[in-house]
Amino acid sequence: MEYVCRVGTAGGLIKSQIERAESETEVRRKLVAEGYYIFSVQPKEWLAAKLKPRRTRRIRADDFVLFNQQFLTLSKSGLPLQKSLELLARQARSARLRTVLEAVAREVRGGALLSEAFAATGAFPKIYSATLRAGERSGSLDKVLAQYLAYQKITRGFRKKVLAAMIYPCFLIFFLIVLVSFVVTFIVPRFATLYHDLNIQLPAITQLVISFALSMRRDALVVFIGAVGAGFGLRALWRSPRGRMAWDRFRFSLPLVGPLLLKLSVGEFARSLGTLLQGGLPVVEALETTQASVTSPLIAQGLAKARQEVTGGRSLSSGLAATGIFPKTALDMIEVGEATGALSTMLESVAEFYEEDVNIDLATLVAMVDPVMIAGIAVVVAFVLIAFYLPLFSLYAQMH
Repeated sequence: MEYVCRVGTAGGLIKSQIERAESETEVRRKLVAEGYYIFSVQPKEWLAAKLKPRRTRRIRADDFVLFNQQFLTLSKSGLPLQKSLELLARQARSARLRTVLEAVAREVRGGALLSEAFAATGAFPKIYSATLRAGERSGSLDKVLAQYLAYQKITRGFRKKVLAAMIYPCFLIFFLIVLVSFVVTFIVPRFATLYHDLNIQLPAITQLVISFALSMRRDALVVFIGAVGAGFGLRALWRSPRGRMAWDRFRFSLPLVGPLLLKLSVGEFARSLGTLLQGGLPVVEALETTQASVTSPLIAQGLAKARQEVTGGRSLSSGLAATGIFPKTALDMIEVGEATGALSTMLESVAEFYEEDVNIDLATLVAMVDPVMIAGIAVVVAFVLIAFYLPLFSLYAQMH
């Protein structure tokens, strides 16, 4: 059985550590024999159950980056862990972050390990708790905090680049929807009334546009209710594991976009796994944490299979290859990293390679989408103009 022990040394250092023993008495006897002063000894299962109910929403990414930067600075300065947490909690700008840090500080004061206290809140990524756990085991908390902060800044910056590249295409799509809605709601009914009063024989294209617009306007409530119902249905489907898996397979199979999304997910996996391995976590445990951290359920399923293969004695590259998901380039680079004993460094190279590839592909895709969207808007406008000015031209010809 495992016990979480909060102990002090003769030099005045207070720390938490995990001990294995058959009973609490045996743990206390062992710690006294090693010269420690005992503050508390709690079964790990009891402590986990005590912390489990405390759940909250995730902390905002910007607040989390700032907290880690300050936490690393205080840790390097030699300030005691408990004091650092209390100080950071007091000066936190976010009320949610302040509440969570106060809870973490209470649990650490009560004997919990730092990694367990952060994991129990449910407000931080699992990879963060795993990184802290690696630092606690190796006694190099400053080092793993610096590695995680670097990982956090790189991934945050990369996501911002991707989002920035998608702003203009999304704006064009939104503009097209607004334009079509405006034409259907205001322009078409007025032209339809005008032509009806003039008793003009309408061309087929004009009749088609008017019929479509009037039916959409007449059935707007039904369309709205249907869209809302479809939205809730898709949301329920997205929340189910089977639905998310089906959507993941579908989006990876899309032309042009699918390979881009797969590269994005592979880069995320490589960055996360490399950070955990640099922190000192064993490969199997790092794979398990990465599996819970990646956003793609298909990649997570592949990592679960790879973890089983690695547990059975196979190499990581062969375990990933057996899933049939990961690109050959990534597998070859990981195999080289294993052969040279520099797996964590090679995983960072894999992440950088695919992130750069995604940047290039995304820029190319956006460059293709922009003119297509603009051409689509032009076609819609031209179609509407032709449909509604053709009868006027016919009327003008009849009058002359």
